[in-house]
Amino acid sequence: AGAALPFGSKPDHFARSGGRTRRAAMGCCCAQGQRDAGAGAEMLCIMPTCSPLLPLSYAIPVWAVPPAGPRTTLKGRQLILNMDINKTVIMTDSVSGKTPEIVVNEEIAACAWGYEVDGAWQLAYDEPACLKPQRAGEARRLESFAEYVMRRHPGGTNKAQRARIKASFTQPGQPGAKLAPVAEQMLASLKRPDGGEVQLIPAFFHLLLYLKKERRSFTLCFRTFGQDLSDVARELTDFCEGRHPMNPGVRMDGSDGDPDYRLRMEPDRCGTFHREEGKLNLIMGTVLQPPEDELPQVDFEGLEFFRRIPDTRIFSGFSQVRDYLSTRCSQCGTLGLRDFFPYWKAKGMTSEGGKVFMFDKSKGCAEHALFFDDNLKYEDFYIAQPINVAEPHRRHLALSLLQSHMCKAEPLEAIRDPQYFVKHVLRLEEGFNKSCAARERLRRLLVAAAITGKWRCAAQKISSYDPWRTLRKSACTSQHKGLAEIEEEELRAF
Repeated sequence: AGAALPFGSKPDHFARSGGRTRRAAMGCCCAQGQRDAGAGAEMLCIMPTCSPLLPLSYAIPVWAVPPAGPRTTLKGRQLILNMDINKTVIMTDSVSGKTPEIVVNEEIAACAWGYEVDGAWQLAYDEPACLKPQRAGEARRLESFAEYVMRRHPGGTNKAQRARIKASFTQPGQPGAKLAPVAEQMLASLKRPDGGEVQLIPAFFHLLLYLKKERRSFTLCFRTFGQDLSDVARELTDFCEGRHPMNPGVRMDGSDGDPDYRLRMEPDRCGTFHREEGKLNLIMGTVLQPPEDELPQVDFEGLEFFRRIPDTRIFSGFSQVRDYLSTRCSQCGTLGLRDFFPYWKAKGMTSEGGKVFMFDKSKGCAEHALFFDDNLKYEDFYIAQPINVAEPHRRHLALSLLQSHMCKAEPLEAIRDPQYFVKHVLRLEEGFNKSCAARERLRRLLVAAAITGKWRCAAQKISSYDPWRTLRKSACTSQHKGLAEIEEEELRAF
């Protein structure tokens, strides 16, 4: 049961069925299972001697294990998927000891909207929502339960109390008890068929399967301030080698002639950033960083820590880092990069010191870099520093890049919707295509005007115009606290 099956091996429990999904027996080899598979049956083997069927919440796409056959060339722009880890693709927190139950309750508390009545918070909507509802006349009074708790128990000294209150939000007798079914559904989505807890959420694996099915060329790049890359590497390797209980038989380890997406702690697959004022460095071959209390204040002496580590390569300066990442990310595979938390902290937890995100919007660009992080804000990048490689010193409007290159990951939606990442990758690709088309139209207009000398045209005068009107978001759920209110352990969770 649960044995890894190579692509195209028999019995083929993943035979195509008109684009639908179905539950599949793991490792089934009985006659009934063979007949069902041969007939393209919706439900496969039900024999008690075979492995149990996967729960309905783990319906596997019919293309999860493609049939054997000649490989075709990968197509489309090279996608570079920069993925935060904590609360983006993993819903546990090993640093603070938060279980999935705690994380789910905290996320629902941040997305449950209500009012304060007689000194107590009361639920106003039976369904949690990532964005504040905008019903006329009540928006100013509405606040999420997480916001209410922060307002009633502010400051770093009340951190434990806030965490305890939110962790039991949907329990009987608590303000969010009506949302207990939502919590149960989310927790079921975070369970393996054997009852164990998942690390990487199903929506992430659905994205990988979708990209493979569509024959897309892409690079995975995990980004984290913490030390959780090894946790990702273990489960991703199980998935790529066909040993993951939720996706048995999948092959993304290179054995089928396609790229290898396993994450190994090898010199060309893992690295760490090191940043000082005005200096950007990338050290490949290690994810270790010097302890904060030992960081020197003299320029470049911080790199001595990395020079003492064997088999490392140091790229210093924006140009070297840009060129290396451009070359490395043009090759399909998986990278694990640790960002430099002390610099972000030194910059007051602002975008200027955040995770470096390089992208290119130039004409004819063959790559499309994307960035997913739950700590992005709709009005500010906060935890990330986007850099257009063609204009590295230019500042960017958050609302613009959120249409084409960056996505504020919402844990509530990512847990509940297995297609969450697929939908947003498609949305960002569509936005990028529209942006490229608009720039090309503008270029042609300017060229035509320059040739003909006709720079003036009839125009209708309007009193006001907001090009972002339909794209603006209401207040997001996360209330980012000031640096003084966040303790060191909590900061590390970023």
